[in-house]
Amino acid sequence: MARSGVVTRAVILAAAAGMASGVAGVPGWAQQVVELPAQDRALPATLEEVFRVGSMAGADWETFGDIRGVAFDAQGKLHIFDQQSSRVVVTDARGKLVRTVGKAGEGPGELRSPVTFTVLRDGTIVVADMGHRAYQLFAPDGAFRRMVSFSGSGEMIRLGDMAPDPRGGAVFSGGGNMMISMSRQGPGAPPALPTDRPIEWISLAGATAETKLIASGWQPPRPEGAAPVVRAGGGANFVAAVQGPRTFEPPLLMGPLSDGGVAYSDSTAYAVKVVSPTGALQRVIRRPLSPRPVTAAIQEAEKARRLEELEAGGGPQMRIMVAGPGGGGARPISQDAIRDMMRSQIDKLEFYPELPVLLNLKTGWSGKIWVVRRGQKPTEAGAIDVLTPAGQYVGTFAAGSMPLPAAFGPEGLVAFIERDELDVPTVVVRRLPVVLR
Repeated sequence: MARSGVVTRAVILAAAAGMASGVAGVPGWAQQVVELPAQDRALPATLEEVFRVGSMAGADWETFGDIRGVAFDAQGKLHIFDQQSSRVVVTDARGKLVRTVGKAGEGPGELRSPVTFTVLRDGTIVVADMGHRAYQLFAPDGAFRRMVSFSGSGEMIRLGDMAPDPRGGAVFSGGGNMMISMSRQGPGAPPALPTDRPIEWISLAGATAETKLIASGWQPPRPEGAAPVVRAGGGANFVAAVQGPRTFEPPLLMGPLSDGGVAYSDSTAYAVKVVSPTGALQRVIRRPLSPRPVTAAIQEAEKARRLEELEAGGGPQMRIMVAGPGGGGARPISQDAIRDMMRSQIDKLEFYPELPVLLNLKTGWSGKIWVVRRGQKPTEAGAIDVLTPAGQYVGTFAAGSMPLPAAFGPEGLVAFIERDELDVPTVVVRRLPVVLR
């Protein structure tokens, strides 16, 4: 689900909540265009359950607070990143505890402010730790291996959603909930906020991450007269108010392919682009499905939905830190102040004129592309199409028959994150039929 609005960010941590944007008409589709049929071909949504972990009444290791990601390695081990407890729980392919990795702390191998994670196929755990401004790497046996400093300038670091390179030794970053860390290293203006939407390949071989641009998603221009950034503060410290993407702007969605290339979408149309490991556009996969207009009724309904979610304690969660006078210790802004700010944001929401056809995209273990179409309600998931990178249409799961897996693994393993009526998370592992692996 897209998140948008004005989000305040500060010196120590800035999290630009929400996905980036795109537009329906994208020039430069110079390579093969594959037109898929308009008629859906149904896929069965009954999957074999392998195991499930996570329960309020379970053992300490399977009592999860805030699951921010799950991933498999090549042996079928499941890795669960619990951001609240700063740890990764590892189970075997039958759901039995193997180990827990990481803990909160300041030293090497201790997680200071972990924001996202992934797992390489050999079992290496990669945690992006904004507090250390580095990727922390843990060996397949759980031992801390080393830290790899973030690439980029010392003033601004940004991290998109992270996914492993199936070839090993690297990760992809792009789209999703972009995390931005900003600081000013002396007098003058603070660093300019990014305006592009890159998909990057990040090598973890050295002491500092080496980044290569694989693709750059299209960024729709801001409406005339819009002010995307407002800054306040003096000295070496500042607070930035960032005008996020308009509500329902098309997200930048991406997933890695088995050859090291990437599949991504950045427009309101049904158009999935497939690029090679060098970034060369190979093909665009399309279906004749059109975006819907965003009407006044849709706008008012979305504002009401967000207010209801906010008052119920849901909605985007954020932590805003402000440095004290003279560069003193950072202190958090109260949650009441954040809620007041968010109410004001909801009232002033800007809307994109169209509802993008696609809502989400992931790639499977062997490279199949799973795309989630938007449902009848603007914020709900609809049918899920399964495609191959070559442009073959495998079939479609009917709307509501199955959610998009949170992670894909070997031998058809897939993981889903479910929540009970008390919002307690459980990870359920199932197995796909052979045709979908």
